[in-house]
Amino acid sequence: MKSGYLYVLVHPSDPNLVKIGITTLTPEERLAQHNSRYEEYTGQIVKKTGQKWELKTYIAVPDPSWAERVFWGATPLADIPFRQGIEVEKMEWEWVQAGLVAAKKAGVRPPLKPLPDWVYAYTKWMNKRLEGRDITLVGHVKSMVSGNATFQCSNGHEWRTRAAYIADGEGCPECGVGDRNLEEIWQAAKLGYLCLLINHDKPGVIKIGLTYHSLEQWNEGNIWEDWEVHRYRFVEGPVLAETLIWKLLDLPLPNDREPSKIDLNVAEQAFRDLIPEMHREIALAEKRSHPEN
Repeated sequence: MKSGYLYVLVHPSDPNLVKIGITTLTPEERLAQHNSRYEEYTGQIVKKTGQKWELKTYIAVPDPSWAERVFWGATPLADIPFRQGIEVEKMEWEWVQAGLVAAKKAGVRPPLKPLPDWVYAYTKWMNKRLEGRDITLVGHVKSMVSGNATFQCSNGHEWRTRAAYIADGEGCPECGVGDRNLEEIWQAAKLGYLCLLINHDKPGVIKIGLTYHSLEQWNEGNIWEDWEVHRYRFVEGPVLAETLIWKLLDLPLPNDREPSKIDLNVAEQAFRDLIPEMHREIALAEKRSHPEN
């Protein structure tokens, strides 16, 4: 991070027209550029009016980008979207002064708070569901059920929608890229269920079942034979889920996944702890792979 300046330019053609900018050059050098580069928006105003911008004031700042963000946040224009880097506005001088006061106090950008474990997990799972669909996730997913996220297709269309819609196969609303049915998503992402099975003829014994079938499929067929589903968890990563459930039970994965003598209350608690444990494992792996995040 390099220190620099936040500056305010005014234009003789309109007393309320100002240009807010940041630079690591001297403000005078940046002023000369604005008055001579006619391809830029500020230069176009100079060319059109025949009048040059003037340097009204400037402040030295340790973190120019952060100071600029704080400046705009202190004005009534903070919520104007798509400023597109022009930052030439008609502003009352009181607004400019409020922005300058805030920018002077801004200091350096505070460190980002670490993302919760579940955000890493949901983001990982969403990217898994997007493989081969020509859709890219922009940013993170904070909820796979009700939260919104931003996506971009290979044709350049960007949109924001509920993450669950895209996770279940919805494609680009503009061109349809990435549209899949739920069965295709299920098979490509290898989704599944981890089940806690009991047998009333075998008290004190449980079995952990792993299936890639949907609820409808394993309800229609007797895939567990004499075993009854006592608890189940939908899991985006069935193999990881099976590994972790036995870790939570503090036991090795049994050969051929045979039944085990385990207290049912202990097994139920392991199933309650499974999803948070998966979140922690995925977050840890993502932090190691992408320490900058």
